[in-house]
Amino acid sequence: MRFGYIRQLPSGRYQASYQAPDGSRHNAPATYTHKADAQAWITAERRLIEYGTWTSPKARAEAVEAAARAEAERQAAEALAAEALASVPTVSQWLEQCITERQTRTRRPIKQTTADNYRKLARLNVDGTELGDMRVTDVRRSDVHAWRWSGPPSKTRTQGGKAYELLVSAFDDAVVAELIDATPCTLRGAGAPDRAREPESLSLHEVDRFLAAVEEPWARAALTIQVTCGLRIGEVLALRSKDLDLQAETVTVAGTVAKVGELGMRTRVVQHPKTRASMRTISLLPDTVAELKVWRQSRGTLRADALLFCDAFGKPLNDDVLRRIHKRAAEVIGRRELKDHDLRATAATLAASAGASVREIQAMLGHTTPTMALSYQTATRERDAERARKMSAQRTSARREATMTSKAPTDT
Repeated sequence: MRFGYIRQLPSGRYQASYQAPDGSRHNAPATYTHKADAQAWITAERRLIEYGTWTSPKARAEAVEAAARAEAERQAAEALAAEALASVPTVSQWLEQCITERQTRTRRPIKQTTADNYRKLARLNVDGTELGDMRVTDVRRSDVHAWRWSGPPSKTRTQGGKAYELLVSAFDDAVVAELIDATPCTLRGAGAPDRAREPESLSLHEVDRFLAAVEEPWARAALTIQVTCGLRIGEVLALRSKDLDLQAETVTVAGTVAKVGELGMRTRVVQHPKTRASMRTISLLPDTVAELKVWRQSRGTLRADALLFCDAFGKPLNDDVLRRIHKRAAEVIGRRELKDHDLRATAATLAASAGASVREIQAMLGHTTPTMALSYQTATRERDAERARKMSAQRTSARREATMTSKAPTDT
C-alpha cells in the first residue's frame, strides 16, 4: 500500500503529506523544488512510524523550540551566576538583595511590614559594621562571632538575636545561590533573643480596675476585647463591624493593622495576619457583651466593612493612641510597667485558670501548634464558648467577693 501523497502546486513546487496511524493528515513543513526531496521527507516519516518513535511534526517542532528555550535559559542562568561570582556583594548588600527577593517572589512573598522590620534590623545592626562591609565570600565564623558577641549597636535587648537570625537565613540563601560552600553562622545560642522581661498578667480584680480606669468608651471596648479574648493590638484595631457578632457573642480576627513604608513616610494599613492560625473566631465573655452592646449602639449604623476603631476619616487608628490610654489606666492601678502585650498574657492566664487546655489557649491567641503532643488535643467552638463562660463566671464571683468584703463591718 502506497504511503504518502505528493502533488505539484501551480508554482511548480512539490507538496508532501501523509496520513498518520491515528488517522490525522500531516503536511511537510515546507514545499520542495524537486519531487525526490518531497519523497525523502515522506520516507523519513514512514521510518519513524515503523520504528515506533513517531510523533506529529508539530509536536516535534514544539519540542525543538522548548529545548532551544531551555538551553537559552540555562545559558542565561550560567551567565548570571558567572556575573554574580565576578562581583560578590558585601554582607549589607546581600541582606538587602535577600529581603527584596523574598518580598517579590511569586510563592509566599513576605509582607511589607516584615520587609521593613528586616531592613531596620540590618540598618541598626549590620550596616556600617566591619562585618557589613565584608564580601560574603570572605566572611568566616570568627568574623560572625566577633560581630555577635562584641555587641552590635542594638537599641533593644532582642535586636542582636533577631539580627543574627536574619544573618543566618541570608547566608543560607548564599549557600543555595552557590556564592559560598557553607554558612559561617554556626554559633550556638546566638539567635535566641533575650527576653527583656517576662510577661505579666492582671488578676481578676485588677482587670476590672484597669477597665474602669479607662474613660473613653471606645478604648474601654477595645481593651475589654483585648484583655478577655487575647487579641494583639493590631488585631483589635483591624476589627470591622462584621467581625463583632454580639448575637453569637463572638469576635472574628480577619486582619491586623500594620505600619508600612520608610521612616517618616510610614502609613497604616489593614492586612492579612501572618499565619492561618491568626485568623480565628473567639467567644466573648458573656459578662462583657452587655457593655459592648451599649458601646456598639452608640456607634450607630455602620457598613459591614467599616472599622470599629478608626480615626476621624475612617482610617486605621494609630496604635499609639490606644497605648497611651492603656498606659494611663495601668498607672491608675499601680501597674506602670504593664505593656499592651501583657493583656494577651492576662487572657491566657485567666483562660487557663478557667480550665482551658494549652491547645485551646493557642487557638484563642492565634498561635501555631508547637509540638506533636499538643495535636492530640482539639480546640472546638463549643469548648471555646465554655472557656468564655467559665472566665466570665470567675469575674462575676470575684466582683461579688469584693463587694461583700467592702460592705463587711469593721472593728472600731
